[in-house]
Amino acid sequence: MHRYLLSIWLLALLISGVAPAVAQKRDPMSDAEVDQMREAADYPNKRLELMVRFAKERIAMIGILRSDPPSETRPKQIHDYLEDFITLLDETDDNIDVYAQHRTDMRKGLKLVIEADSEWQLNLRQLKEQSPADELPQYAFVLANAIDTVADSAKSSRESLEEQNKLAAEKKLNKDYSERKD
Repeated sequence: MHRYLLSIWLLALLISGVAPAVAQKRDPMSDAEVDQMREAADYPNKRLELMVRFAKERIAMIGILRSDPPSETRPKQIHDYLEDFITLLDETDDNIDVYAQHRTDMRKGLKLVIEADSEWQLNLRQLKEQSPADELPQYAFVLANAIDTVADSAKSSRESLEEQNKLAAEKKLNKDYSERKD
């Protein structure tokens, strides 16, 4: 429901002409990552594995930045990586929703997402607790959003895995996304 309302809101922005600012938002994925995602479109487990890897790379970059000496640009860079991380998690959840609608087996990928969510919760909590007092306000809001996004992702991924296990027991899962009945 939340994503539906967000979609309507974005459509209204596009129609009203306010969208240029939204449209110029940078893509959190490189061209190479986008290509990998395209190649994995029919393979939900591979696609989820890629999304987890990309999100882990953003969290790792934050860790690298935190180990560097403080700089004027570091808070902005951390902010941007957190935004990219949130976007990647939202995209992961969207992929899970699409594959679930088509009853495509993605249990292996969901387990990776759930494991990563636990790791990310720890990483983000440490970032919040260990950030310098002069830097934290510059990315506190996006960090709070990231923490909430990970909590939501963990909950929905566990629910999706439970549903997938139930459908597998009933032999109602498609092994491949290409087997879907559109």
